[in-house]
Amino acid sequence: MKTTLHSGTVTVPELGERQAGMTFGTEKESGSWSGPITWKLWVGPDDLPRRFYAIIRFTRPEGGDAETMTMNIIYRGWGEPVKITAPPERLITDDW
Repeated sequence: MKTTLHSGTVTVPELGERQAGMTFGTEKESGSWSGPITWKLWVGPDDLPRRFYAIIRFTRPEGGDAETMTMNIIYRGWGEPVKITAPPERLITDDW
């Protein structure tokens, strides 16, 4: 299937992380990480995403070596039913 590639780089003034993933901000906060995000997005002829790839470089506010995180997400099965099963109760916590 033919896809269209979109790509770019953006420098984000505020990067953070939460249990569910990354957070991004448009304004620098004191003590926050920042850095460039280089990304690629492949879109199918139906305008649905097929793949998202990104390299995120974190720079500490106090300097030093940058850390890097790579994301690679594949999207498939559009329009198919999804079944989500809850984990066993012993694996669930609200202590975060």
